[in-house]
Amino acid sequence: MFKLPVRTWILNAASVLSREHGAVTRQAERSGCSRETVYEHAQKVEQRLADELAGDVVAELRAENQRLQEVIAGLKHEAENHTVLDKDKQRQFVATGFAMGVSLRQVEDLLGVLLPQDQVPDHSTLGRWVADEARRAGAVLEVIDPACTPRIETLAIDEIFFGGGRPWSGSSPRA
Repeated sequence: MFKLPVRTWILNAASVLSREHGAVTRQAERSGCSRETVYEHAQKVEQRLADELAGDVVAELRAENQRLQEVIAGLKHEAENHTVLDKDKQRQFVATGFAMGVSLRQVEDLLGVLLPQDQVPDHSTLGRWVADEARRAGAVLEVIDPACTPRIETLAIDEIFFGGGRPWSGSSPRA
């Protein structure tokens, strides 16, 4: 154990850390030990304080880490229940809705249900998106149409052609 009291160790360390000329020699004489012992005490006290402070810092960092992990877990749980509706998905939603016969105003209203009001794209943006997708589809159709046209035997643009029923869906035509 210690041969000198803890107070002496602290005074020895203070004399070294003060960097005052002659302080180490005076403290060694006062405490009845060698200058080497004074320097050893200073080193050990400084290391012990650093370890204690590091322990406190490590404990704080661990607590913060645990808190952040809980926040991340909560956010992941929330994210599992959310659908991402970024700009690309919005464009896809608008183009698909319009292609299905939903008007741009109706698509705009539907986006208002899904998004906060300030994030709903305006009507002209929706129109631009549809026009862009129509151009892209037109480029594909230019290639496909000539290849498919010779194979078409009957073209039914509307279900009225079949008397109101859809033979491919299993429903019978109206009499």
